[in-house]
Amino acid sequence: MERERHGATWLASYPKSGNTWLRLLLEAYRRNGALDINDVRISHSDGGATIAQGVSPMPIEALGWRGELLLRPAAMLNMLCRLGDPILVKTHFANIQLDGLPPCIPREFTKKAVYVVRDPRSVLSSFAKFYQFPFDKACDAMASPEFMIGGNAAFARCLLSTWSNHVASWASETAFPVHVVKYEDMLADTAKELTEVLTFLEIEVDKKLVAKAVKAASLAQLRGAESSAGFRENSGKSGPFFGSGGTRWRDELGPKWVRRIESDHGKVMESLGYALEYPCI
Repeated sequence: MERERHGATWLASYPKSGNTWLRLLLEAYRRNGALDINDVRISHSDGGATIAQGVSPMPIEALGWRGELLLRPAAMLNMLCRLGDPILVKTHFANIQLDGLPPCIPREFTKKAVYVVRDPRSVLSSFAKFYQFPFDKACDAMASPEFMIGGNAAFARCLLSTWSNHVASWASETAFPVHVVKYEDMLADTAKELTEVLTFLEIEVDKKLVAKAVKAASLAQLRGAESSAGFRENSGKSGPFFGSGGTRWRDELGPKWVRRIESDHGKVMESLGYALEYPCI
């Protein structure tokens, strides 16, 4: 019989794929439908610079990328030992290992993972807006194996790699259980997807609480809450964090950028059931 795993349950995604929405749904469920978007306690994040700083006397700016990654297992263990079950940790790291360095996601400290994936054509539109990239730069970032975010006094470096590598690294993992959630399925039937995530997380499912959570964390409710109180996770440079959802990439991108994304990521897109507009590329 396989030994029960203890450790983190990762809530993972490429940026702008629905990770925050899922965490807010889980928070609303935990709070019986009451939700403060600026007080989310059900999950933690591995992105803060203070996590690496907790196991290093050197300023994070002086560590460099290799130094940060070498320290990451110790930093994760230090963080996880301070948390009570269930340990839910948000991450945008790709689940990969670079030559001579520890895995980005330490398997010895991992129990399971929920991975949220979104059509990369929709990701491009949201990603470009959030990071204030023109579409060409955003496409280049999504196709770069070395692309990372963070790397400042507030946020540690986070390796994304390409969108395709990121998705495949999590969806194909066999060392621990991974539940894949499609953002588009969350839009179509939020209650169903939340119920499946709760079941995977081994959290007792109460249908009435699910209904309350879905209502409290609807995208319309989140937009209203951000409009009235702001949202701490939003940099404020790119407008509201919470959009209207949906899949408007045809209108927002146009053929040029749709072709580019499909050319770069078509194989993985098709494996996930995302139909290509230009399948002959």
